[in-house]
Amino acid sequence: MTPTRPSMRSLAARRAPRASRLRGAAIVTALLVVVLATSIVSALFLRESIAVRSVENRLALSQTRWIERAAIDWAKVILRADSNAGNADHLGEPWAVPVAETKLDETVTAGARIGENSRPAMLAGQIIDYQSRFNLNALVVNGQVSKPHMDAARKLFNLIDVPESLVDMALARLLRSRAQVIDGRSIGPAETPLLRLTDLLGVSGFDAAILQRLEPFVVVIPLTPEAPAATLVNINTAPAEVIAAMVPTLDLAVARRFVVRRERTFFRDLNEASLQLDGQPVLPPVLLSVGSSYFMLRGMVRFDRVEVTSETLLVRTSGKVDIVWQQRL
Repeated sequence: MTPTRPSMRSLAARRAPRASRLRGAAIVTALLVVVLATSIVSALFLRESIAVRSVENRLALSQTRWIERAAIDWAKVILRADSNAGNADHLGEPWAVPVAETKLDETVTAGARIGENSRPAMLAGQIIDYQSRFNLNALVVNGQVSKPHMDAARKLFNLIDVPESLVDMALARLLRSRAQVIDGRSIGPAETPLLRLTDLLGVSGFDAAILQRLEPFVVVIPLTPEAPAATLVNINTAPAEVIAAMVPTLDLAVARRFVVRRERTFFRDLNEASLQLDGQPVLPPVLLSVGSSYFMLRGMVRFDRVEVTSETLLVRTSGKVDIVWQQRL
């Protein structure tokens, strides 16, 4: 019996599932290729976006630093101009007026805008008389413990509710930062000098809460032979607690009344100031003055996505203003 040959219809029916499977595989392959290509393109775009953002941030940071530098130069100009107005420094002078957060003129940042949606540059700052506060470094002057400053420090710590024993701890830390002579040989200091108030965090008894309490009344100003004496407190700018501490016979209540009277005037010398104190106590010239040489510039600059806050200690001598140190917070 002769076998029958399959008809064309039956052959087509057998091939249909195979063709469907091939078409399905092709569609899946195409989809995988599309997904892979999309992933690659997305990754490239992401990497490019990160690179662009990095460049933008560097440009913004660079521009912020330039604005910060301009602010320091502005402070120097203000302090130099103030030195021509007399030896007295007081809170009614232009340098003492804080600059609220201010939008800078577009010409300041012309050519530095990152994009159409970039935020404007903002600036805020304040110059603080650093000699309106007690300088802890004054506890040791020319290698010797200063008794008047030790007495003033103990009185001040009592007035602001800080343990008096911490004065001795600070003194010990200062002495360890001085070179010593033993058996005729000079021995280098055991510790680095105090440059900032935060350096006291390494001293037993001092913590963040204590420093927060001290900050409005106490500073650390380096004492160097070539720099003007930073051991005097400016009676025109000091708070009542510091004034009361610097005058052994002065009561805090009297010092507070003096500060209220000081808002209407300033004093060109210590004799003028003494007349405004009840009982006219003697103001020690080894502790007090009416002028200042050290000023702290605290500023904030924000440009686009970058914000920089910094502190700059300035010293003014003979009409010249220099930077002692600067730190970004």
